[in-house]
Amino acid sequence: MKRWLICMAAFALLAFAQRGAARVHAESGPVSLHVSALPEGVDPAAAAVTSGTFDAAFKPIKSDDLVFVKSVARWYRLQLQADWHERSLPLLVIQNARFQPVTLYAAPEFQPISQYLAQSGRDPRFSRRALVFELSRNLGAAQSTYLRVPASTKRTPFTAEVYSEESYQAADIGWARLMTFFEAVQFTMILVGLTLWVALREKLYGFFVGYLVPQFLYLMVSNGDIYLLPGGQWLEPWGIRALWFVAALSTPFALSFLIEFCQMRRIVPHFARVLSWLRMPWAVLTLTALLPMSVHNGNSLQADIGNMLYLICGAVAILAVVVAWRRGSVAAGIFLLAWSPQSVFTALRAGQLLLRVPLPTWLEFGLPAVMSLSSLVLTLGLGVSTLQMRRERDHARDEAQHDALTGLHNRRALMVRIAEALTAARQARQSLSLIFLDLDHFKIVNDLHGHLIGDACLRIVAERIQSELRPGDILARWGGEEFVVLLLHTGRDEAETIGERIRCRVDSNTIQAGGESVKLTVSLGISGFAGAGPESPEQLIEQADAALYRAKSDGRNCLVVHPTFAATA
Repeated sequence: MKRWLICMAAFALLAFAQRGAARVHAESGPVSLHVSALPEGVDPAAAAVTSGTFDAAFKPIKSDDLVFVKSVARWYRLQLQADWHERSLPLLVIQNARFQPVTLYAAPEFQPISQYLAQSGRDPRFSRRALVFELSRNLGAAQSTYLRVPASTKRTPFTAEVYSEESYQAADIGWARLMTFFEAVQFTMILVGLTLWVALREKLYGFFVGYLVPQFLYLMVSNGDIYLLPGGQWLEPWGIRALWFVAALSTPFALSFLIEFCQMRRIVPHFARVLSWLRMPWAVLTLTALLPMSVHNGNSLQADIGNMLYLICGAVAILAVVVAWRRGSVAAGIFLLAWSPQSVFTALRAGQLLLRVPLPTWLEFGLPAVMSLSSLVLTLGLGVSTLQMRRERDHARDEAQHDALTGLHNRRALMVRIAEALTAARQARQSLSLIFLDLDHFKIVNDLHGHLIGDACLRIVAERIQSELRPGDILARWGGEEFVVLLLHTGRDEAETIGERIRCRVDSNTIQAGGESVKLTVSLGISGFAGAGPESPEQLIEQADAALYRAKSDGRNCLVVHPTFAATA
């Protein structure tokens, strides 16, 4: 049932993302453009370009061929195919520029206007999904708009399209709503994980929070929303290194969480060791991302290494989880369900960056959607894991407090209950009694009939004793053939009455066990507290044991009250 609910949540979230992406894409239809470019390596002064001196050198290209060129800056000229007649302003929208600055020279002044993702002071009317430049309302088909894009380490495609302000804002609001929803899901799951970690102090939840926080920050940085927060301007000089840092930081926490959550050290120890070692290069990438950009020499080797390493780690992690799941790990099955879609989309995103191909809309929206889905499913998985841990803890505690043979309280649990009862009786000025029982000549039963018959006799005797007790009375196995009964709010006379009923009940009927008939009797010693007397559980037990010894000396199958209890009662 849980898996069906998780699958339904997954399909609902992905369908929501797909529907939103389709609506955003449909509402933002661009107008047609003529695109031309100067030859690669030709980078004249801006004044010469905007004056029209190099117009003849611009050669038509397809709109799909807009790229940041390796090692050199490049100029592009954009022209509408028809005069602008819309009511709202035309907007030039540059997508997939990421952290690269783009400079616009637009009619009539041709003043340079530069924008980039991390830039502070951007127009608050638009999200940071793209770089948005306002163009003249009177823009005609013959007028040229020039773009200068800086040199890049590798050829990276981008798009340049013109939209009406009204249509783009409608699409941009839809995009912002979707991203806010995904970020809200991520942030909520972080709060849940943080609450569990603070409350339970389990390292599993610490790894979970350590995995989600950088992932959430990655989403915020890549969307540009982090630069809108108070203090976000301090990240502006970091540029793309901020994205490298949070991406590299998230993965070792993800691997640590995977190892702990799926209990890989126990189920698949070889994979656990491999995944542990794979955290090391990520630690190095995290530290190197902090170095100034001059150390990186402006190249994207850091990102390429990270993307390739992620593909390797993802393949190993998925294989490890599948093996753990096949070996019976429920947590591995949950993790596989949560992480597989994210791994696929992240691998596709890494491949898109490595191959320098345009970012498709389905991947742009699909990746944050599956990231949110993953955090949601993993949080549900943590809940399941917490319930399982609680059951195991309760079971272990129950086993530690009960006798395995009879199911009664054991000596350790009994001593705790006696201590609590003595304290309560002393404060309330009430009585309590304790009966120490020992089966007579039980060693002969084991010698004649064997220990299996003896164990069966002990279980039957325990049932007979329990049948003579009242609700609230506590029966425990002290050890061997010895039992102890703790009688709360009970004086000597009532304790003697109960003890005599127990003695008669054990003596009255022959025990049938394993096809053998066994006759048993029991000796009993009684001690207690009646406003004065034993000060500790050990003294109470010692007095009851002494009374029991006296009953053995008096011929067995009888009951003796300790003189101290008899006097105080």
